[in-house]
Amino acid sequence: MKFIIFHSSYGNPEENWVPELKQSLEALGQTVLTPQFPCDDWDEISKIGPKAIAKHQTLANWLNVFEKDVLPRISSDDKLCFVGHSIAPLFILHVVSKFNLQLDSAIFVSPFLDDIGGENWQFKTVNGTFYKTDFDWEKLHKLIPTSYVLYSDDDPYIDQHFFLDFGAKMKSSMILVRRAGHMNSAVNLNEFPLVLELCKSRLDLNLYQKYLGHRRDLYGVDYIKKTEEVIYLKANEIFDEGIFKFRNLKKHGFCTFFTKLTFWDTQSQYMNECRRAAKRMGDITRVFVVDSLKDFERPSLMKQIELDLKSSIKVYFIMASEIVDITQTPDFGVWDDEYLCTVDIENNQAQLSSRKKDIENGKKWEAEILSRATKILDPIKDVEKFMKDHHNK
Repeated sequence: MKFIIFHSSYGNPEENWVPELKQSLEALGQTVLTPQFPCDDWDEISKIGPKAIAKHQTLANWLNVFEKDVLPRISSDDKLCFVGHSIAPLFILHVVSKFNLQLDSAIFVSPFLDDIGGENWQFKTVNGTFYKTDFDWEKLHKLIPTSYVLYSDDDPYIDQHFFLDFGAKMKSSMILVRRAGHMNSAVNLNEFPLVLELCKSRLDLNLYQKYLGHRRDLYGVDYIKKTEEVIYLKANEIFDEGIFKFRNLKKHGFCTFFTKLTFWDTQSQYMNECRRAAKRMGDITRVFVVDSLKDFERPSLMKQIELDLKSSIKVYFIMASEIVDITQTPDFGVWDDEYLCTVDIENNQAQLSSRKKDIENGKKWEAEILSRATKILDPIKDVEKFMKDHHNK
């Protein structure tokens, strides 16, 4: 997805919530453009008075900048989302109409189409050439099939009927944000999570990207690079990663369960979320890597096997000694074929990797282990048979 964020009158792309939104979207691997359009100086316009004429912020100037600096960076196969604040939503309508741009979606924050009136005549001075209420609305509905209007109930500059009129003409989804003023830094909106979530709703993020976004929100971890291929999790983070993963898993899950480990709680939220995912998807496989046949004497392990089978998890057994030539990592998982999770048992930490070579290795381990493992259907009979078959090995 390519996002283009348009600033407001007398503004720039380094103010309000624009920088944070840009950084957050880039952290998810998205392309974000934040062009600077010509603006007049508020103080200079104010000194001249109501008869002042805008020298820089005019519709013609803004369209010229867009055509020169932004349009060349848009290709015909780009999936586009435009985000604009205040005068910018109206400018977006001009841009889309003039250049026949097909958008995936648009997010309009505090929008209007006409003169908003009020005592701040400085806005009319620079916005006057933008005003337009007779767009080809049917054309715009086709070019912007999905749009959202965010508006406040106490905007100091714009009456609500301007927002409602804009939204009605664009057939936008209306979102009221109470006591948010003009939705700018004047009300401490230097971050705007709602806009970010709307942007994210337009993305087809893979499981790994979704977790990076979740991790950033949860721990305040910033990922400056567009892609962070490998991350390391501490012990207390592993369970949260698992819960998030199972709730968002779409296609396929494979993991091992090293029976030497005894800290697992069969009734934990982690395990319950895994079982729910299995029931929902029908394609989660767990291979119990058996360190010792004596491990089956633990009631908790037998309960784990029983609950997994009841929840439609595909259960397999294999002796730990049978995988040493496959991998030195007895505890790992491959999720939606989009990332590999390996657990460092000695250091009590995990590594998540979205690197292609790591995922391919994980899938090779998975295929080789399954080719040697024993499928379990009955938690009593099949366990007894497995123990008998491997008693003298």
